[in-house]
Amino acid sequence: MTEPKFMINNIDIINSSLKIEAVSYYSGDCVVPKIRIIFNTDSETRRLPLVMRSSFKKSESNFFYAFYSYTFNLDYIFSDKANYDSFTVCFEMTSGNNVIENVGFVLSKGLKYKFSDCNINDKFIAGDEFDGTTVYSPSKINNEIIPENLYNLIPEPENKRFTVKKSANPEFSESKGIHSVYNFIQAAFVLLIAFALLPYFVIDGILAGLNISPKRKAPVCEGFINITISQIKANIANFIKSSIKDRQTSTKIIAFRDEYYKRYYNKLCKKEVVKNRVSFISGRRDELGGNEKYVYDLLKDRKDIDFRFLFSTQLDRFTKSRSKKEFYKLYATSKVVIVDDYYNLLNTVEKRDEVKLFQLWHACGAFKTFGFSRLGKPDSPKQSSPNHRMYDFATVSSSSIIKYYAEGFGITDSKVIATGIPRTDIFFDKEYAENYRNSFYEKYPYLKNKKIILFAPTFRGAGQKSAYYPTDAFDPNDFIKNIGEEYAVIIKLHPFCSERYDITKGLENRIIDLSDEDELNDLLFVTDLLVTDYSSCVFEASLMNIPMLFYAYDLFQYISERDFYCDFETFVPGKIVFNIEELTNAVNTEDYNSEKIEDFRNKFFEETDGRSTERVAKAVIKALNS
Repeated sequence: MTEPKFMINNIDIINSSLKIEAVSYYSGDCVVPKIRIIFNTDSETRRLPLVMRSSFKKSESNFFYAFYSYTFNLDYIFSDKANYDSFTVCFEMTSGNNVIENVGFVLSKGLKYKFSDCNINDKFIAGDEFDGTTVYSPSKINNEIIPENLYNLIPEPENKRFTVKKSANPEFSESKGIHSVYNFIQAAFVLLIAFALLPYFVIDGILAGLNISPKRKAPVCEGFINITISQIKANIANFIKSSIKDRQTSTKIIAFRDEYYKRYYNKLCKKEVVKNRVSFISGRRDELGGNEKYVYDLLKDRKDIDFRFLFSTQLDRFTKSRSKKEFYKLYATSKVVIVDDYYNLLNTVEKRDEVKLFQLWHACGAFKTFGFSRLGKPDSPKQSSPNHRMYDFATVSSSSIIKYYAEGFGITDSKVIATGIPRTDIFFDKEYAENYRNSFYEKYPYLKNKKIILFAPTFRGAGQKSAYYPTDAFDPNDFIKNIGEEYAVIIKLHPFCSERYDITKGLENRIIDLSDEDELNDLLFVTDLLVTDYSSCVFEASLMNIPMLFYAYDLFQYISERDFYCDFETFVPGKIVFNIEELTNAVNTEDYNSEKIEDFRNKFFEETDGRSTERVAKAVIKALNS
């Protein structure tokens, strides 16, 4: 296998935008290389993907080209508190399991002229293999006049990097809400008219309650009072929505509302932080669970800690006044705040330096790309987005994946700590495992002598609001009929998915849908085979050495829309199947490729001692006492 070669086709800085175009040249024996660009100062490291745009085969050869490009806004690379005069730009290349952390590169022939003042050695200029791909650009960089808020670019191919010198002090800025007296008056005017029309809305509501006028809300509620109130609310909501749409006042009302909460938060920030307060916040759960629960359970007997909690899975939790006020109160006054997923209210205000924010991410390992690793993909965050970038600590399962989480969260490597994942500690508790098995088979005695297949796919869609799983892609009723009688299937769809399967009468003892019950981790204690697609539950399954099948019927679409940190086909610890027939055959022949599990587990779990919760708790206490 020939190691891929890498050429910088074009690179330029205009104002604060760094545009990079590059080409990799690789043999057919290689996996298409993934390129990451790495920005370094003395104190911070930031990784971002260089987006692959296309690839094609060189005629009459076994070699291929892949083309990459992206324009980075240099004002948003590092944190708002970063203090630097220059930084370096280098590259990392991943091809299958092969990772080159500081990849060497050559410059296109056009860049030889562009950087003619830099006396670049000809050995760093692209050779014949890149003919037909290089950009010829004879223009030179003007180093004499550097406008304010610009950066100066210096190529150093001999050191496998570029150096960028800052000629001014660009500020990291967040988008500000629009707030003015005019905006307030315009937004309030719509609400005032809605109030003035209230008598009409009330009369219409009463008529609807009497079944005289049509009801505006579905599903139709029952009872005169309920129908009347529902009709009044619907009338007011419809009027405001149509007025907002017609008058373009939506942003003004939202900005006014956000300004109110920001002022409320800033007022709270004038008080001292409660030095012993630890707040657990989650939008994934309605009660304490997952990693947060393990950490709390270890610390709960400490009388010197003031524990606070805020949980809700309701989609309107970010707009309800009571929930927002409670969040801002906890965020402003807690010494330590712990979250387990993206929580968008964190973006609306600036975190106090005294407050230490922990992200106990709900997933193990590094599998699907997330956050800023998805630049250039559908529904990806903008580079200027403040999402995730406020974390002081993010916990991961192994030091080998620190760089991926730092990239996804948009934070420097030092803020990611390899403590292990608290909720995986349960897999090392033999007593807990035995108790769960006993309780499970007491509840489902007809499964006791069955080989259990756990079907646990991830969701499709952009997030919680649009999440779904295409149930027609997997029919458990047909599947179970084509495998041995010794098997049973447990269905566990992602919590974001609302779809549920209809089980054929007579198959209830071989197919059960537990999507609304039991923790996924617990179900692994009774699982003989995991069937998934791109779910991170593969990491937990590897701890228990459970055979796995990857039903990836839409793999190439998923890669184009979401992608993975590593090449999927060389990464996953099991056999990949692309249709139901292949899945059925693999089960019937027990063809799982389970020999891949051990190396996979060793890579993604640095410690397998069942003490991850203890390490996270120690980090929390250290932050609490800082």
